[in-house]
Amino acid sequence: MVSRKDSKKAKTECVLNEILDTQEFEVFAVREKGCKVVFSNAKATCRIDSDIGFIDDCKASYVKRLPDICDHCPYGGGSKAPSPEPFQIMDLEDKVFLATCNTVNWFDDKPATVFFLREITAEIEAKERLHALAYTDQLTGVPNRQSLKDDFGALVDKIVINDISGVVALFDLDNFKAINDTYGHNTGDMVLRRLTEYLQGDEVYSGHLYRLGGDEFVLLYHNPSEMFGSEEEIKRHFDNLLSPMLRAYTLPNIELQCTLSIGVSIFPNHGKNLSEVLRKADIALYKAKAAGRDQVVFFESRYDTAQKFKDLYINIQPVLTDKGKTFGYELVDRGNSGDVDENIVSLNEFNRTVDALGLTDIENSTQYFVMYTKQFLNTTVLNNLPRDKFIVQVQLTDKLTREELQDDVRTCLALRKHGYKLALVGLHSNSYTQELLSLADFCKFSAADKNSMKQKRIIAENKRVVFIAADVDTPELFKVASDMGFRLFQGYHFKQPVIGRKTKHISPLKANYLRLLKLSSTDGYLDFREISSVISSDVALSYKLLRILNSAAVGLRNVTSIGVAVTYLGEENLKKWIAVLAIGGIAEDEPLELVRMSLVRARFGELLAPQFRIKWEVKKVFLVGLLSFLHIALDKTKEQLLEEMPVSEDIRDSLLTKDGVFSDLLYFFESYEYANWDAVSQFVEEHQLDSQNVNDAYISAIKWYNDLIDQT
Repeated sequence: MVSRKDSKKAKTECVLNEILDTQEFEVFAVREKGCKVVFSNAKATCRIDSDIGFIDDCKASYVKRLPDICDHCPYGGGSKAPSPEPFQIMDLEDKVFLATCNTVNWFDDKPATVFFLREITAEIEAKERLHALAYTDQLTGVPNRQSLKDDFGALVDKIVINDISGVVALFDLDNFKAINDTYGHNTGDMVLRRLTEYLQGDEVYSGHLYRLGGDEFVLLYHNPSEMFGSEEEIKRHFDNLLSPMLRAYTLPNIELQCTLSIGVSIFPNHGKNLSEVLRKADIALYKAKAAGRDQVVFFESRYDTAQKFKDLYINIQPVLTDKGKTFGYELVDRGNSGDVDENIVSLNEFNRTVDALGLTDIENSTQYFVMYTKQFLNTTVLNNLPRDKFIVQVQLTDKLTREELQDDVRTCLALRKHGYKLALVGLHSNSYTQELLSLADFCKFSAADKNSMKQKRIIAENKRVVFIAADVDTPELFKVASDMGFRLFQGYHFKQPVIGRKTKHISPLKANYLRLLKLSSTDGYLDFREISSVISSDVALSYKLLRILNSAAVGLRNVTSIGVAVTYLGEENLKKWIAVLAIGGIAEDEPLELVRMSLVRARFGELLAPQFRIKWEVKKVFLVGLLSFLHIALDKTKEQLLEEMPVSEDIRDSLLTKDGVFSDLLYFFESYEYANWDAVSQFVEEHQLDSQNVNDAYISAIKWYNDLIDQT
């Protein structure tokens, strides 16, 4: 007869089974004597019943299917106390289970170890597929760019402390485009697969290869730092290792063959982060191409024209009012090579830039923002940097410690004592202090701070401080920033109605300016009589043209007749100076920066044109720069503007597409303005320019503009 106690136990186990059977777990409990199975839910029982029938001895049942289960059980020779931490276990069919176990008092108050198992084979396979998609190149099966980033990132700490050194070898297939163009992309893909199969089949390269995209690949090697005594030893070793790769790669029945060009940079010698060593490997790769291809070239510092530009030039970034008027300029130096303060102006070189750009000669209302460095409080600097023109920017860290806060406060108080206005840069709405903000005249939020609600509240509570919005490149961003309370703006490409520079000049009709521009932009016959007629019919236009012609910028003197001026200048000069006059007139209701950038681009290109490897017509280069912003001034699309302008097809294509003759030149202008020195460097290399001459040409273009604008 079944006792009441046994009946209650059976009912409890039945309820427990019903509960557990709704779950994904296999559950069984094992007792010490003979590893007896005292409980098993339906899923767990099914595992045993399926082939050997249920046996209440764990070693004769579950252990036969899960041989490693004993390692986690105190009764099977494992640890004395089972750990509640999850572990993975595999059955004889290679299915993977996530398991936990714990000892509990069973229904009879005696201890038993309970196992919970859930099969995760499908989850692991799904994760492996996702990992393969994220980290493996699908065409060739080798690791991809993301995998390279992660693998290099894992080395960074050892690179920084100089425990390891190594190389990044960037290579691509010479003439690969010809394969794609001649035989199609399927054939090109096959060539790439054959290349990777060959390299992966060689133990020297296998495990080191990554595909960046297209036909670009990287080999990554690292060794203990003490393995090589000098950079020359590193070069000899890896030149011997990489040179066997230099062979022709092709397919049967294909006449075209591809060789390899390889560019190599060494870390930490050439950098301690991936972007820097890749950039320098790319420069070396370009040198290998230029030297005839099918060779290995190691990076050398003399190749790095981008660094030359950083060392040469302090970038000028305009700061505008809400009306589009130029309030001032931020001077940003990209020249410091250190990881810290790389955008801070080196004040040892500051006077050179001030003198070269003629900043002291520009109208007194213009302000210049310059970043604070410890050199700033040097007596010589304090005595020579005008307090009425320069605003000192203090860079804040993301989360200020109390000590850092006090250091910043002391710095600000010292600068204020010397009469400088202060701008805080990198303010974060979650970590700012009113103590520091109360010392500032200007303030710029950190780019990482996206909390617009807190920013708006801080701006509203500090009306004495002028807040500057950065990266305002569209009308929509301008409106958002303006509504939040920002009063100054940085960003070239937003357009708002503005009050132009106040002058005593009579403003001629824009129609006459546009008419003149159309007449002077043609490649055909220049109608001197019609041009003279348009100019002479407008007193203000005549006055402006004569004033320009008699200015220092042009160099003529005592020109009093429009007819004489037109004849004396000749066709090319007349086109240029009418264009200069017209762009200013058409854009007189636009931000002054629009005029400045158009004219500086035009003059910059004109000065460089004779030095280009491919000889472009100077007049076309000038016109491309001049017209690059004209559509904004006229409230038109580029397409609408060029429907009305009689420019040549090569200029039209360059302004409308990325494939025109001068499209690279336009990108060069933009890169120079935004201090994108890598892109500038590539353009300079391709056109065989001298970096010093490029810098001098830009300085000359700015000075030319300053002289010109004072006469209009």
